Amino acid sequence: MDSEGAEFVEQQGSPDPEFSALDCISATFGITALWLGRDPSVLGDHWGYHRRTDAVDCEWPVEHLGIHRRTPEEILHEWYGLTADHVQHADTEQAEEYIRAQLRDGNPVIAWVDTFHVPHSSFHLQQHHSHRIVIRPEDGDDKEDTGPFRIVDRYQGSLYDGSMERGTLFTAMSSDALGEARRGDPDWRNRTVVVKAGTPDSGEVRAAVRQEAQRERFRSAVASTARSFAGADLVAACADELRAVPDDFTSLSPVGTIEVSAWFGELASQRALNARFLRAAAETCAIPSLHDRAADAEALSRRWEMTRNYFFLRFRRGSVAVRRIADLITETATMEREWNEKLRTSVGGSDPRADEPLPNVPGLLVPPGAAS
Repeated sequence: MDSEGAEFVEQQGSPDPEFSALDCISATFGITALWLGRDPSVLGDHWGYHRRTDAVDCEWPVEHLGIHRRTPEEILHEWYGLTADHVQHADTEQAEEYIRAQLRDGNPVIAWVDTFHVPHSSFHLQQHHSHRIVIRPEDGDDKEDTGPFRIVDRYQGSLYDGSMERGTLFTAMSSDALGEARRGDPDWRNRTVVVKAGTPDSGEVRAAVRQEAQRERFRSAVASTARSFAGADLVAACADELRAVPDDFTSLSPVGTIEVSAWFGELASQRALNARFLRAAAETCAIPSLHDRAADAEALSRRWEMTRNYFFLRFRRGSVAVRRIADLITETATMEREWNEKLRTSVGGSDPRADEPLPNVPGLLVPPGAAS
């Protein structure tokens, strides 16, 4: 076995306990990527906005904006060649059979659960809410096929690493509330995702191209995203709409409240992931100023989280609260414009290589600080 392969084996099965995220989707894919020996910082390699084109009813203007152009599955495939198998099982019996088979093969499983039935969640027996967790293989050779499951939840709102009884897990996975979920979502009942490594290139080939390709990939990703960032104007337009007719936005349905709160929360999470990505890029590309841009991204994450909390607690207080939320959005959008301009300066916004396709080198990135 070459040294590259040996390094991969040592990393596999040793997730970084410090990794967590402000949304459960990133948390589950991040911890799964780490299980496979890949650095989840790549989940933060984009930070723009776009107008949604799907026909989903919206109550607040921010809901018309999408935050993610690519899914975590697409990002992990582009950077590492990882593949994701989505399966919706016919019933809990088939779901259990499938999950236990994957665990026997050493594959962690991402599963959807209703937090109402999840003991470690703050929503337990209080509120129905769609959530994702990772079911991970047990360590060692003594693995029961009928006992409780090992659960890892790295969402910062419900951090947990422990066991869950079989009946509890499958009650949470088959809850009727998962069939309703958020607007535009599919039926999440008895649904799983398994992420697997693709066929790696030979160690000799990867060793020959990895170091330079890794630098160029990071540099291109930061530069091309910074050059295409136009979302601050879209966000500011949403704030203007709120400010123009605040009385129209002083009430929301329960679903609408969840949607708008989730929009702010996902944005806060993405900026935190951006910070992680920029730190990795700073180390890989030897661009110290990207550490400062990472600190800026963390500050933006806190701002969006603050706006989310203000929205959740105050928007029902009338037009004054709506106008204040609009002001917070405008202020943060201005900060994002400044952040992006500094990013362009850090990586050279006029660099022609920013438009070139990213090199396709599966397994290219290793965690910062690991042997190259």
